[in-house]
Amino acid sequence: MSTTTVEALPLTAIQQSMWTAYRVSPEASAYNIVMPLRLRGRVDPVAMDAAVTAVGARQDLLRSVFTESAAGVRRTVSEQPLVRLEFHDLDGASEVELHRAAEEAGARPFRLESGAFRVVLLRRTDTDWALVTSAHHIVSDFTSRWLLVRDVLDAYAGIAAGTEPAWRPIPGSYADHAAEELRYTASEAGQRAAALWHESLAGAAAAELPLDRPRPALRSYRGGTVVRQLAQDTADGLPAAASAAGVTPFAYLLSVFQALTHRWTGQDAFVLGVPATSRMGRAQRDVIGCFLNTMPVRADFDARSTFRTAAAQAGERVMRGMVNVRYPCALAFPRATVFRTALFLVQMDRMEPPVPNVPPGASEGPSVPYAGLDIALIDVPQQEGQLDLLLRIEQTPEGVTAVFSYDTDVLDRETVTRFADGYERMLAAAVQDPDTPVADVELAGASELAALLALGTTAGTDLDGFDGFDELDEFDEFESFENAGEQR
Repeated sequence: MSTTTVEALPLTAIQQSMWTAYRVSPEASAYNIVMPLRLRGRVDPVAMDAAVTAVGARQDLLRSVFTESAAGVRRTVSEQPLVRLEFHDLDGASEVELHRAAEEAGARPFRLESGAFRVVLLRRTDTDWALVTSAHHIVSDFTSRWLLVRDVLDAYAGIAAGTEPAWRPIPGSYADHAAEELRYTASEAGQRAAALWHESLAGAAAAELPLDRPRPALRSYRGGTVVRQLAQDTADGLPAAASAAGVTPFAYLLSVFQALTHRWTGQDAFVLGVPATSRMGRAQRDVIGCFLNTMPVRADFDARSTFRTAAAQAGERVMRGMVNVRYPCALAFPRATVFRTALFLVQMDRMEPPVPNVPPGASEGPSVPYAGLDIALIDVPQQEGQLDLLLRIEQTPEGVTAVFSYDTDVLDRETVTRFADGYERMLAAAVQDPDTPVADVELAGASELAALLALGTTAGTDLDGFDGFDELDEFDEFESFENAGEQR
């Protein structure tokens, strides 16, 4: 295959950050964005291969590689498709084996010097398949993973029927986006935006959750995930509570995350990350790429803070940040660790194709018809280990799911489970009464309190020398972080 290339293109600021993470740990898959689908029906692998090739011709990032030289990192676009369909015949494999193969296909690390996308077709039987699309975050985001699946399935339906893919033209490109970012950041308006970012964070440091281990000198980018389906009454009451506070449901969810962080860390002023899209205008609507600017959002709490005041503050600061979203925060703070935790919202019912989410505890979501097949989302872990803690809120008509991904270098699953418990309790309290003081919510459930009190009962009145005393003392310290004033 020819490898004739066009001119080398500069990276956006977010791509520079992704490249740095890649160079630190090229074998990690923390930045793989994966969308695995179960396909039921007869699939023609030849037609699927042709569909993947057609999408590669349509989207230039699927034909891109990344190289570094003395002049810096550049993206080079091949004139010929680089992504070809990988086909694996599992021939009667079990459900568990199919799911394991789908997870492995998505998690395999990329060599960005040779490509950043992968499409894998797994055959279980003639009418039972899995299609796994995987991309490094340097070329993709959550919207793009749906665009890739949509384009592949639309192309497959057309090719299988003997017609050309019926795509609308793409008027823009990622290169246009990179050029506009470069122009804006060098402009007076861009310099004012950078100054506003610095002004908004003055005196506030990154939120520092109490860690289970010291940070290693070299990160592994390995992680884990804790998933929670929010109680139905909490999800149902969220819109009204947010409206009563004069904010969006997202701002309300963020403010509760900030409130819990304040309680855990004892920090009164701190910064969290809020990933926001930098995809602007109709020209970029169908472009696959990393259109992302993770905004640093400051939070301030005191003894009088209620969920209503916290939500109003979060809503105002998110809106202020969106005014400056065109200026990459990675450029405003090139050498600083601005945040170690983040929260973002995925409204999955707005995606196309509209594939239902996977319920917590299930391995697959409900099936829907698309492109002549029945398709369902397969659950696989992803985005683990990017930050100390990353909370992804997935909103569907069926409810709200909270996905807590964390860095196993510094946090244990038990710690993140306890944090997730606290988030559920604080959100329930905030929805029930927005005027509840943040400091008044009990972070421990009745069963946890009973277990801890039982430690004292078991030991009698003399706790000296009891092996469980350290655990009880640690719990007391955790509960009093809001009064500690210092990070542990």
